[in-house]
Amino acid sequence: MQKRLKKIGLGLVAVGLSLVLLLTVAIPVCEAGPDEKLINVGHRTSFIGALASSTAPFAEGGLDCVRCYNDYRGGINGIPLKCLWEENHSEGVKDITIHKRFVTAGVVLEYCYTTLGGETTAIMQQRDEVPLLNGAGVTEGQYTDPIPWVFGSLPTWNIAVATLLKRLKAEWAEPRPMRFGMIFYNHPSGFSSKRGIPEYCARNGIEWVGHEVVPLLGAIDVSTELLRLAAKKPDWVYATMYGATLVTTIKDARRLGLREKGIKFSGSPNSVDLVILNTAGARSIEGWYVQRITPSAWEPELFGMKFPQLEMLCKGAKRYRGYEVEEIPEFYVGGWACCLVGLEAIRMAVEKVGIENLTGRAVRDTLASMKNVETGIVMNPINMSDEKPYFVDRLTLYQARGSKIVPVGAPLETVDPAEVGGLRPTS
Repeated sequence: MQKRLKKIGLGLVAVGLSLVLLLTVAIPVCEAGPDEKLINVGHRTSFIGALASSTAPFAEGGLDCVRCYNDYRGGINGIPLKCLWEENHSEGVKDITIHKRFVTAGVVLEYCYTTLGGETTAIMQQRDEVPLLNGAGVTEGQYTDPIPWVFGSLPTWNIAVATLLKRLKAEWAEPRPMRFGMIFYNHPSGFSSKRGIPEYCARNGIEWVGHEVVPLLGAIDVSTELLRLAAKKPDWVYATMYGATLVTTIKDARRLGLREKGIKFSGSPNSVDLVILNTAGARSIEGWYVQRITPSAWEPELFGMKFPQLEMLCKGAKRYRGYEVEEIPEFYVGGWACCLVGLEAIRMAVEKVGIENLTGRAVRDTLASMKNVETGIVMNPINMSDEKPYFVDRLTLYQARGSKIVPVGAPLETVDPAEVGGLRPTS
C-alpha cells in the first residue's frame, strides 16, 4: 500500500502536466442532451503546481462527488449536474479567466481549493452574483461588503491555530509556560494564520517565540528558518503550508534532528495526509500532528460520530480512481466534503425557488442560511451565515504514527473569533 501511495504522490504532477494540455477550455465531467435541464457548477482544480500533492487529491474528491451525485442519485431532485473544471495551477491570476468562462457557461456555484484563488476573484463573485465555496480557510481578502460571496470550509486560519493552542494549553503539565512558534510560507494563508496569535498567547500564559517565513515556490531547503526557530527553544512549531513546501519542511526537520531536541510539530488543518506521508516518508513525518475537519475513509465511526457518506465516497473512489479504502488520501475526503456542502445548498435552493428560478444568488442566500445540516462526512452539522461564512466548527487532532495518521484527540469546538481579533481585521 505504501509503495502504491508513494507512486500516487510522486505521480500527481506528471498526471497534471498531461491533463493541462487539454485545458484550453473548461472541461465538463458530464454532457447532456440538447433539451435536458442541467445544473451547472464549476471547479477550479489544481492538479499541478507547488501545492499539487495536496490540492490534486482534493480536486479528485470534489469532481468524483459530482459524478456520484449523477450516477447514483440521478443528480439533484432528478436534475443532472454538469460539472465544468479547469486548471488554475494554484496561481491566482488564472482564476480570473476561469471565473469568466464559468460565468459565461451559467454556473450557479464555483469551487476553489486555494486561499489565493478566493481572494483574487472575491469582487468578481459579488459583481457576477456567483458564489464561491473555497476548500481553504477564510481570509480578509475574501470578504465582500455588505454580504459575503466567498464561503470557506475552514474558519480563518488563525482560529485554527488558536483552537490547537487551547487544546495544548489544557494538556500542558509542566510548571513553566509552553513555548510556541510558527513557520509558514509567503502566502495569504500563512500571514492570516499568525494574525492575533502572539496576543492570544500572551493572554493565555503561552510564550510566543516568533515566526519564520519560507517561499511558496522553490522551497528546496528551509534549514535556516528551522534552525532560527529551534534556537529559541520552542515546545511546539505550527506550520501553515501545503504541498511541496510542507514536504521540504518535514524532511528538513527530521534531517536536523529537531524532534530529538524535544520540538513537536503540527501542520495546518488537513495538511498532513497519506500522500504527504508517503512523499516525505513515514520516518520523516513520524510524530507530526494535524487537525482534521473530516475522518479518514477507513473511519466510518469516530468518537461516537457516524459518517454514512463515507460508504458512497469509497464506492466512488474505487469506481473512478481505483482506490482501495486504505489508499484514499484524506485530502480526497476533504474535497468530497467541501463539494457535498455546496451540492446540498443547491438542493435546498432548488426546493425553495424551483429549478426555473435557480440562480447564483439563490445558492448564495442558501449557503448563508444553512442551519444544522448534516452531511454525513463533516465532523459537525453545517451552520453558516453572513456573519460566519465557513462551515467547520470542530477540529479533531491526529498524529502520524507509522504508516497511518490516527486520531489522538476528540473533536474540539473552534475558538470564538473574537479571541483572535474577530473574523475581519479592524484596521
